Amino acid sequence: MRGSDQFIAGLFQKGIAWAATLALGGCVLAPGPYMGVAPREDTTTQADGQSAPAEIVQNGITFRLHALNGEMIAQLSAAATPLAPAALPRVVPSAYRVRSGDVLRVIVWDHPELNNPGFSALTTSIVSVGATQSTGMPAATSGGNLDPNGRVVQNDGTIYYPYIGRVKVAGSTVEQIRQDIFKRLDKAVSNPQVDVSIASYRSQKIYVSGAVHTPGTISLTDIPESVSDAISGAGGYSQGADLSAATLNRSGKVYPLDLYAFFYDGDVSQNIMLEDGDVINLPERRLKKVFVLGEVNKPVSQIMPVGPFSLSEALSDAGGLNGISANASQVYVFRQGPGHTVDVFHLDAASPGMLVLGDRFELQPRDVVFVDAAHVTRFYRVVSQILPFASSLYLGTAAFK
Repeated sequence: MRGSDQFIAGLFQKGIAWAATLALGGCVLAPGPYMGVAPREDTTTQADGQSAPAEIVQNGITFRLHALNGEMIAQLSAAATPLAPAALPRVVPSAYRVRSGDVLRVIVWDHPELNNPGFSALTTSIVSVGATQSTGMPAATSGGNLDPNGRVVQNDGTIYYPYIGRVKVAGSTVEQIRQDIFKRLDKAVSNPQVDVSIASYRSQKIYVSGAVHTPGTISLTDIPESVSDAISGAGGYSQGADLSAATLNRSGKVYPLDLYAFFYDGDVSQNIMLEDGDVINLPERRLKKVFVLGEVNKPVSQIMPVGPFSLSEALSDAGGLNGISANASQVYVFRQGPGHTVDVFHLDAASPGMLVLGDRFELQPRDVVFVDAAHVTRFYRVVSQILPFASSLYLGTAAFK
């Protein structure tokens, strides 16, 4: 049995040596990806002396490696230009124009017979409000052109009025309608005192959808409606709203809106005026994630908060670098580029002061942050995988003594 023990012990020692050789040689058995680029060798020098990113092609995908320094952060900040205000459509506020479906209230003073049937006496019903209060409200019955509160503009854009017949009102302002009725009614009634107002706005609507508390339609009135007014009318945006990715759909064309810039930075150019048929959409922020993987204490798939989100914040939210296994000089951010390219930003965080630089690097949705493992950690991992197998053989033999 002793000879067998010596054989197993020798096998155990050889297994460890074999594992160490593979680990130090960069064998594929060592788990985890590795860029294999030294901290100060992630750029090449062009003929003009300017540094250019190194490129690695794998599986048809070109990985472009960039050194994350002050110059690179300045270039990225300059490239991230905000949406030009001129790109957004503009609506000049103007007087409300009546359309089919609106309800007009036309009153001729001292001539109750010309008003809506029953309007002079305002047929009322008692509506209970609480236990002890009541109030008089016009009876809410409708019938074609006549309404308890006014006259409904028909599909052809007209209303009917006594003595003058049908009056074309669609497309006109309230003042234009009043003058038209006055001129035509003056032939039947001497110097009529005509008053025209809109009893109910029904013809023009805007729509608010997405991450708001009460999505739906909002009627346009004689008061101009802005984007912020529409969101407020929909109960405000919910906690999961992606304000920076809001959109306006007007006549089939979609315009981006940065409502974060409006609500938090005071950029009033994003708070444009709305018109009939506009659709405001606030998408949810759940798809705006960043992924922190590798040698961190708590790998996470995290929804980006409202506003800028830096690399240092992402590492901190993941519990920071693993003090035992992490290679602080090998921190990478993978970002999808145009076509089959991936931009890889390399941060050498071996010095704590470099994390200040990381705090200036803003992450984008779907970025992947990866912290590589130290070389010695790879050796320990291989040993930890081989050791249970070898130990079981050794102890299993000793058990037969």
